[in-house]
Amino acid sequence: MRPEGATGTRWRKPVAASALLIACAAGLFWLRCVYIVLHSRLSADPLTDPHGYELLIGTVLALPAAAVVAAAAPFVVEPGSSRIRLAKIVATLLVVLTALPVVALLTA
Repeated sequence: MRPEGATGTRWRKPVAASALLIACAAGLFWLRCVYIVLHSRLSADPLTDPHGYELLIGTVLALPAAAVVAAAAPFVVEPGSSRIRLAKIVATLLVVLTALPVVALLTA
């Protein structure tokens, strides 16, 4: 950790707050996209998504949203090993969970 007067600590909290806001907004959008895709794919009613647009658009929009979350989330914590650990965890979770809509799209 740097002393309070060191260069770069002045912007630490605003950057962390902005990164948290961006990661949360993109994460909620990503979660909504995944929900739309899975709801469209797992619905028993054929009139829920007759043309498959929810399935396609939800998958296409979930991928960049996941990338924004993976890029912004590590900036929430202090630089160092905790940032690296958080980046690995978030990226792994998003890759695994974003595979769900892709698999749902490909099995349609």
